[in-house]
Order: sequence, then structure tokens, then C-alpha cells
Amino acid sequence: MTSEQVIRGGRVIDGTGSPPFDADVVIGGGRIVDVARAGGPVGARRVIDAEGMIVCPGFVDIHTHCDYTLPRSPRASSYLRQGVTTLVLGNCGMSPFPVRGEPYGSFLARDLDVSWESPREFLAMLAALPLGPNVAQLVGHGSIRAAVMGFAERAPSDVELTRMQRCVTEAHEAGVYGLSSGLIYAPGCYAEIEEVAALASVSARHGGFYATHLRDEGDGLLSSVEEALEIARRSGAPLQLSHHKAIGRANWGRTAQSLGLIDRARAEGLDVLSDQYPYTATSTSLEVYLPTWTLRGGSRGLRELLADPASHRTIADEIRTGHGQRDSGLRRFEPESILICGVAGTESPLSGKRLSEVRPDLDPVEVLLELLGSYGDRVEIVAFSLSEADVRRVLRHEAVCVASDGWVLGPEAGGTPHPRSYGTFPRVLGRYVRDDGVLSFEEAIRKMTSMPASRLPGADVGHLRPGARADVVVLDPERIADTATFSAPHGFAVGIRSVVVNGELVIADSEETGAAPGRVLRSRGAVRDQSAGRSR
Repeated sequence: MTSEQVIRGGRVIDGTGSPPFDADVVIGGGRIVDVARAGGPVGARRVIDAEGMIVCPGFVDIHTHCDYTLPRSPRASSYLRQGVTTLVLGNCGMSPFPVRGEPYGSFLARDLDVSWESPREFLAMLAALPLGPNVAQLVGHGSIRAAVMGFAERAPSDVELTRMQRCVTEAHEAGVYGLSSGLIYAPGCYAEIEEVAALASVSARHGGFYATHLRDEGDGLLSSVEEALEIARRSGAPLQLSHHKAIGRANWGRTAQSLGLIDRARAEGLDVLSDQYPYTATSTSLEVYLPTWTLRGGSRGLRELLADPASHRTIADEIRTGHGQRDSGLRRFEPESILICGVAGTESPLSGKRLSEVRPDLDPVEVLLELLGSYGDRVEIVAFSLSEADVRRVLRHEAVCVASDGWVLGPEAGGTPHPRSYGTFPRVLGRYVRDDGVLSFEEAIRKMTSMPASRLPGADVGHLRPGARADVVVLDPERIADTATFSAPHGFAVGIRSVVVNGELVIADSEETGAAPGRVLRSRGAVRDQSAGRSR
């Protein structure tokens, strides 16, 4: 047998959860040709020595926001160096399309030159980039709602709902894999279950799945899981519960009940998966602590409210008491738990400070409102609000994938972002598998490969088997580890020896090669351009 390259002498974990076995992985034409008997007679242009290493499929990150950062950093070093070979974009209801009229809030990439309007144009822009990993896209419910209705706090009219459904159809025709929602964020938080189910049903008809940032991950966690399950029942869409967790000390331990709800739904026959990042801190925008009624005018409307003394007092009182924060996932304002990552688009001196340290002489609620009045939705935070016991319980669950909820970063990005964008996958394999024995290597790798890949039918990723894309990771089980921390987050992972994407080496001997073989993956529902012979 002759091939382009062979990964020889490694311990193969194929992504299915099956026990490891010794084999050589043979690659040709961008695909896996064979997973052959170790040491067999295979000739190859390049031989990658994997003795003592684990050889496994490239990792599939089912939950990222890299659509907002790939245009600046298309090789995605912080992910390739984790072994991630496929990124799923457009989560939490936020996608950079459709674009209609004036730019609105956080749904557009503030620091990018927006040259697209439709999903087809956006995916074409991505495809023209020198991509390191493969990418797959979702369309965001919040972005669709903002394009059709702005930030209106009401149900859509029949005409508006039809327009939103058409947006979902257009996105699927362009090649997206599903619909996402962020029911904690405006304008998604203004939608009722009927609206979301109507849009998810369109996605389901096109073979898509529904991924959701729950309406409440704190006090209302269980009712929010029930809402998501009901949307799945009504729509017929496979359900992906994003970054599953229980926020706030008063809610620690509730993941036992929320996972029980998932188990019962799966026993009923619902297609339900979840995902998780392995940290005890969340990351989001500071405005999540606001009552949702304050967000209906977007960033500009919020500043106007905060400038009005009467409205300012009302908002401050509601944050202190928790009243008026309809379905907010962060009702409990705990300033000592909040670390400021930075202010988008600036090099802010606030980066790395706890909220309680910004103005120690001032009421923390007033500090919060002062920052929002100055910077709007651009203040990014980390909140230390999760339990280690919950992290481990969720990670062990058979239906939970590993996912970062991050974006492409590099040391030049500055600030103190959440380390998950650098360390999620090696952290699981190093800390939770090798060091603590929470999972076996084969089970953890299943959660990083074939399980999330099941949401991308036809993509041929997440498996080591003949015919699959040649996306392969060679890792050192003794060295694999994350180095990024909350105080020093810009640290690349260690222990990833080699990474192959579509048959090309992007990491060799733990260093980047500069190759850019990544592709935009398009779903089976994509409408094909017959004149060009490819997906439009």
C-alpha cells in the first residue's frame, strides 16, 4: 500500500469510545485510507512517528463564537494547538448575519469591516480566508429577530414570523447546520416558546439541530431546561443544551436534577445532547446583570436610560433586589465574583480587576451602571459562580460533549479573557482524565469527537475510519495540559505533538507549519450552484 503519509506506531483511540489499540493511520487525498495493523508494509511520502503517543480524531468544538474572530486570525492558533480541527460557529443566538439596516448591538462584529448581508455572503468570505481548522456555521435566532424586529419586546406578527422563518431557510440553503438561541440575551429574551419552536421546526425540516443558551442557568435552571425540551418536542429538532451549568452558590448541586431531566427526555426518545467547558467560571458581557426591559433599545437606548435619574434609580433598585429581571440567568449580583476581562476594541486599564476593586469607595451597583453607561455592551467579564462538583458531575454524563464557548485568541489580543479559548480540551485530558481519573481517555475523546460530530451529518469528521476526513491529532498522554490561567490566560496548551487537517500537517513537532487547509463545511441542505458545481 502506498500513501501520502502514515502515522506510525501510536495507540489509536478512534473516537467511538472503544478501547485503544495499536495501529498505523494511513492518509491519502485528504482522507483516511486505512487504520492498518501496526508495523504493516505501508509506503508513504511522509512518516509521522507516534510511538508512545495517542492518535485520535481531530477535536470538534460544538460551541464557539469564532465567527467574530476568524476574519482577523483565520489560522486559529489557540484552537489548533489544542487539537481542535473543526469549529462550530454562531452559538447563543448570535451570528454575524443576516444584516439588515443599521448595525445593532453585539450581533455584529464591532471591530470588523462588515462586507456581507446574507449567510451565503458570510460563508463565502470565510471560505476565502486561509483557515487553519474546518468551520461549520449556525444561524442565530437573536440575530434574525434583530434583523426583522429590532429589539422589540413583544411577539412577532404573522408577517414578521414568516420573515424570520424565511431567514432560517435561507441560512440552511447557504449551508448552516442549525439554529441557535440565546434566551438570556436581548432580543432573544423577548421571545416566547411558540416563536422559537416555529423557527426550530424550519431548521429541523432542513436536517438542522437546535442549540440553546438557556433562558436561566441560575434559579430558573430546571424550568429553562424544560422549556428547551418542549421546543425540541414541538419542533422535532435535535437539541443541544449549551455550556450546561448551575450559576450561583444557592444553585450548586442542581445539575443532578437538570441532568435527570435530560435522562428522562432521552428515555422518551428525544435526541438531546449537552456540552460543557471544564472551568468554575463563566464569561459573558456585564449587561447580563441588567433587567431585560432595559435592553429593548439596544446599547444606545440603555445609555439614555442610565442618563435619566429616575430610570437609573429604578434599575439600581432592581439589581439590588433581583426584581424585574425577567428570566435573567444572572439574577444574583455578586460583585466580588466578577473579574473584568476588558472592554472590546480598547486596551483598558480595567482588565484583570475585580468589579469590587474598580471603585472601592462606591456602591458596586453604581460601579456596574457607571461602566455600562460609559461602555455599553462592550465590557466583557468572567464570573466565578460555578461549583467544581457540578463541573465533574456534568463532565461524567454520557450525553455531554466537551466545548469551549470561546473564540480565536492570541497573545496580541491583550486583556484577561477566559482561559477556555486556549485550554479547554487539554485541560480535560490532562487534569480530569490523566490526573484525576474522572473519565477514561477513550470516553473523553468520544466527547470531543464522534459525539459532537453527530450534530454535523455528512461532514465526515470526528472518527478515525477509512473515508473520513483526515483530521487527526497525535498527543502525548503524559504531557497534555493547559497552561492558560485566569490571571495569565494567553498560554498555549502543551502535549499536542501533531495535528492534521484535511490531510495536511498544521502542527508538526508541537509547532505550527503555517498550512491553511481548513474548509467551510456546508450541511446537506445547502442549495448547490449547478453552474459552478459546488455549494453556493
